[in-house]
Amino acid sequence: MKNNDGYLKETVGPGVFTQWQEVDVEIYAFTDLGIKVIVNDEYTGLVYRNHIYDKYQEGERLKAYIKCVREDGKIDISLQPNQGTHVFLTTEKILEHLKAAGGKSRFNDKSSPEDIRDEFQISKKVFKQAIGCLYRELRIKITDKGIELVK
Repeated sequence: MKNNDGYLKETVGPGVFTQWQEVDVEIYAFTDLGIKVIVNDEYTGLVYRNHIYDKYQEGERLKAYIKCVREDGKIDISLQPNQGTHVFLTTEKILEHLKAAGGKSRFNDKSSPEDIRDEFQISKKVFKQAIGCLYRELRIKITDKGIELVK
């Protein structure tokens, strides 16, 4: 792969990126490990398969986040922001889902990870953290049949 200077860098030195820094990525390959991306038109990075919650296409450009720079200088990328921010954004997504569904949803902490991923493009863990947050804030109630907005 080439960038404007000739070739993409496969490793990065210390201090170039900070953890959870937002970056621009372009998807350029799918592998057994996950999705290879071009980071800020200069470096290569990898999104691991178990952190992919949506369908993507080669050439697609999106915002992503530096999960970590490993000791060998390779960059691990997340397509979701850090967990605290991600949970906050997910609570808003769940509230919008509930409003669109008339205040009730079949989703709860017993829903399958696949159903949650298909509907919300997040992991079940983040979903459970988000509905737990909404429950503690008394904004939803959790029932055997799903979740409901508190009136």
